[in-house]
Amino acid sequence: MEEKRKRFSTGHYAGNKWGGKYLRAPDIFYTILEKGKGKLVELGKLADVKFGTKTGVNEFFYIDKEKEGKWKIENGFLKPVIKSPKESNQILVDIHSLKLRLFMCGKSKEELKGSNALKYIEWGEKQKTKDGTKWCNVPSVSGRKNWYDISDRRPSLLNFNYLINEYGITFYGEVFASDNLHQIFTKSDIDLYLNSTLHWLFQNLFGRVSFGGGLLKIQAFELKKTYVLEVRNNKIREKLYMRGCKSLFEEIGIDPTKQIREQEPKPLPDRAELDNIIFDELGLTKEERKEVYWAVCELVQQRLSKATSLKK
Repeated sequence: MEEKRKRFSTGHYAGNKWGGKYLRAPDIFYTILEKGKGKLVELGKLADVKFGTKTGVNEFFYIDKEKEGKWKIENGFLKPVIKSPKESNQILVDIHSLKLRLFMCGKSKEELKGSNALKYIEWGEKQKTKDGTKWCNVPSVSGRKNWYDISDRRPSLLNFNYLINEYGITFYGEVFASDNLHQIFTKSDIDLYLNSTLHWLFQNLFGRVSFGGGLLKIQAFELKKTYVLEVRNNKIREKLYMRGCKSLFEEIGIDPTKQIREQEPKPLPDRAELDNIIFDELGLTKEERKEVYWAVCELVQQRLSKATSLKK
């Protein structure tokens, strides 16, 4: 029991507030909410969720290796950043493998005298957009005290890719994030849960299909409404986070070309270990656990199949 208490912190479930949007939710969703009373808590109560950094002029602020070598900008002004979810094929972000750096300078030009950073800023002030507007006069940057200063942004340990094909990954590693991701600031141990199959189910219910190809989008306010548990287990974190992310169906062990409910889910060992900790805490039966796997597979399959049929 002591081990169990260390792994979890109880939350507060405020009751069923769902409107028509959740009429498509499978029965297991409501079973989870019922069994999760006093345990599940809205993400927004444990974390601050913010849209990633909007630079205003990506061509200036994102520095690739070639530009870094050319300008020799001082390291103190270049920060590790994940611009696209495609830049990491695993949950743990390896900052050394990231292709870009974010130009982060909170100093005035006077303070920058003699630096390569100043030379880069002065070069940037001569560049123009396709419509002839100087970068420093673009409306999204011109309102700043110094147009090149985005030093009010912070790096985050957790970054969630909110444009989802099958499931959203919550990347782990303290880096800055572009506006292709949501930054999650928290002191709670929720990262494992955010990468669990149960959270994939919530993602597919709380998000909205608003892009071609069946892509699901989860706004920051929608992500805040998803329910979470604190889970503490470094052994699972080490195993799950350092391997490559597989497709949802590979992770769960379901063949999407066959009838989903005629199959016994066979999740990958580290995923099964994580999911079972959460299922145990919620008191889900063996059949209810299968329902979680079946339901998320069906939701994803239906969404992607519908998108494919609309293209024909």
